[in-house]
Amino acid sequence: LDLPGYAIGGVSVGEPKEEMQRIMAHTPHRLPANKPRYLMGVGTPEDLIEGVQGGVDMFDCVMPTRNARNGHLFTRFGDLRLRNARYKTDERPLDETCACYTCKNFSRAYLHHLDRCGEMLSPMLNSIHNLHYYVNLMREVREALDDGRFAAFVVQFKADRARGV
Repeated sequence: LDLPGYAIGGVSVGEPKEEMQRIMAHTPHRLPANKPRYLMGVGTPEDLIEGVQGGVDMFDCVMPTRNARNGHLFTRFGDLRLRNARYKTDERPLDETCACYTCKNFSRAYLHHLDRCGEMLSPMLNSIHNLHYYVNLMREVREALDDGRFAAFVVQFKADRARGV
């Protein structure tokens, strides 16, 4: 069939990550390279990078906002669990490399406070940050692909995320 694009689904609704990786190792490269390849409902920053490595062009996922509502934030240097008591007095931004509204204006301590008292502003500010992180990550991926340095980008991405917050 000569379709306008192709969706790969059913690999992110409870299946083990290994199953998704097995399917991804065989599927995208069998689809036409001149048509968009869309991986449905996938998710973590690492999953996005692996998907691009595997030949996927597009993604969608609720993870940035769902996790934000639960105090789980994505940063260049790993995931931050805002509900952890160690952030109660931490005056740093969520991610010192991030230019989003949340990171420019609020500390981890303040965001921790908002989350702990159930303030509705908490999921909003957290969502702003997580969405900015994802948009910026994919911008960096596109730039690395355009510049022919995607392999080096992946190495740096993995090192940064492994460093921890």
